[in-house]
Amino acid sequence: MAMQRKVSDFSIGPADLFCNMRPGKAFRIIETYKNIRSSLLFTLTNANDHIIVITSAEPNAGKSVTTANMAVSFAQNGSHTLIIDGDMRNASQQKMFEVENTNGLSNVLGGMVSFEECVHRGVKENLDILTAGQVPPNPSELLGSERMKELAEKLRKEYDFVFFDCPPIGLVSDAAALLLHLPQVIIIARQNHATYAEVQRAIDIAKNSGGQVLGAILTDVHERNKSYGYSYSTYKYGSSRYYRGKYGYGKYGSYGYGYGYGYGYGYGYGASTEQPADNKDDKKEDKKTDKAAKSSDKKS
Repeated sequence: MAMQRKVSDFSIGPADLFCNMRPGKAFRIIETYKNIRSSLLFTLTNANDHIIVITSAEPNAGKSVTTANMAVSFAQNGSHTLIIDGDMRNASQQKMFEVENTNGLSNVLGGMVSFEECVHRGVKENLDILTAGQVPPNPSELLGSERMKELAEKLRKEYDFVFFDCPPIGLVSDAAALLLHLPQVIIIARQNHATYAEVQRAIDIAKNSGGQVLGAILTDVHERNKSYGYSYSTYKYGSSRYYRGKYGYGKYGSYGYGYGYGYGYGYGYGASTEQPADNKDDKKEDKKTDKAAKSSDKKS
């Protein structure tokens, strides 16, 4: 009988950054992030705010790794970029960039230290990082605080792009609180892991919190019949109903991104890494959704 891997068996480290991988292994991932970067730059063409909140529909989606690699990609493009680890309950960015996490975001928002005292500058060319800091008793309150608003105003003047790594929006209230000050959000979902209900709920929470959903990134995509091991497409995000198709979840209308390197990590919220079992009710719901989508296409 195969042994199941527990949450604690998974780890994140510097090897997950594409800039630290062997050129042959990194090529597909680099190209995918370039495509994501180009799409995001196009989306933000007329935007005055370049602070982007990255959250996920569910745990174990590869959110933190995606955030880190997106930031590296933007920094390599010459943009002065900052990563903020806003996941104060389960910090991970310090592991990938191998920096200390003695003081960080929680300490800044708590008024104990200044941003300048704890930001790690030049972890990569054009890239700085603010780690999560010590675990506070009230992370969501800190992220929705006036100090967070003041910090955001400062960062808008100092950086070209800021990527804010947040906990899953459907699991805790941290990301929703942050959207009060930083409305632009990208949602991460892992193929064959996130359910229809989880993704839809993540969208609803973001919008109800005042968020502007820029798009979504689908991780852990496996296309065995393709010469490249990732998926990049406008997997269709934008209208009122999700569908579940060959490449995962999507909507009809705007931008979406996907990649197929096998990300998906254990998360510190007591979530299981086991794949959800097929469920007759889920399958019925998927069939209803597919029929509704097809009917809508015919009418249009």
